[in-house]
Amino acid sequence: MRTLLAHWCYLAPATARLACTYRQAGLYFRRRALRDLDLPPTILPDPLMHRRWRHYFGGAGFLCAVFCQLRGKRLRPAEIRRVCLLAALAGFFDDLADQVCQDDDSGKRWRDNPEHYGRTADSSGFALHILQKIYDSLPPEHLEAFKQNLHRVFNIETAGRQRQGAPVDQSELGALTAEKGACSVLLFRLLLDHPLADAERRALSELGSLIQLADDMFDLWFDRLNGTVTLPTLLLEKNDLKQLQDLLERQVSGTVRAFRQLPVGVYRRESTLRTVHFLVSISRVCLRHYHRLQKKRGTLPLDNRKAMVVDMARSGHRGQTVWEVMMNDE
Repeated sequence: MRTLLAHWCYLAPATARLACTYRQAGLYFRRRALRDLDLPPTILPDPLMHRRWRHYFGGAGFLCAVFCQLRGKRLRPAEIRRVCLLAALAGFFDDLADQVCQDDDSGKRWRDNPEHYGRTADSSGFALHILQKIYDSLPPEHLEAFKQNLHRVFNIETAGRQRQGAPVDQSELGALTAEKGACSVLLFRLLLDHPLADAERRALSELGSLIQLADDMFDLWFDRLNGTVTLPTLLLEKNDLKQLQDLLERQVSGTVRAFRQLPVGVYRRESTLRTVHFLVSISRVCLRHYHRLQKKRGTLPLDNRKAMVVDMARSGHRGQTVWEVMMNDE
């Protein structure tokens, strides 16, 4: 009981941080986001682009809550503007990445050169416009590290190693998942003004790997539809749900260990972990849903969207998530 009470004491400020961060982000998105893009008249975002932008900005809001709880301060206006710009770029780039040529040397042609890729693949000029605005607004001491992590994510996406038919084994797929997730989280962290110490970099890299694995679990049906190979698609096509569960729990444990090695006070460290706990709880609810399907049918109905997409708008899934958040700790 004492352990559970301690969990709730740290969970309360984590919940408040998430609520405050999403409220701050929501107000900004409605009132200033489009204006701060500062788009030239020749570039008009369509409704689909706007929805993807909002979706990516929502995901970035979770990351910002983790960052802010760890440092003990809310986002500054300049920081939230940068986060919104990067969310817009990330959503747009995912669409652009589908346009990369499928030939064998595509990854070599674009390697470490997102600017050239943008000029070639994006006739609208949107991607380069947003990228330059991010470069101009970054803290100077973070610019080089930001570019390095951007290039790593860009190279993974454009190389096409996770397309169906590409020769990729489980170990390579695991390495790609970890690197993509780590670099993506570090990109958003480098938008904040304060320095990034090595211990925090290691902890956030572990968190990024966890987020990418969880995201691939949530997107299982969509990735199969789009011909994208991920650890969840690879393992669940073999009906090996147990290995996927083990992978998730190992990554959760690695993330917790890394955060508990941070040279910060117990309150900031543990309340930050409870912020992460929300994502872990949703991931476990998702895997339990898959487990029930597997137990009932003997195999997973991977092509059945209604069965495989875990809709958190459903009261049953929400109730399970609340119970997981409240009653289970790492």
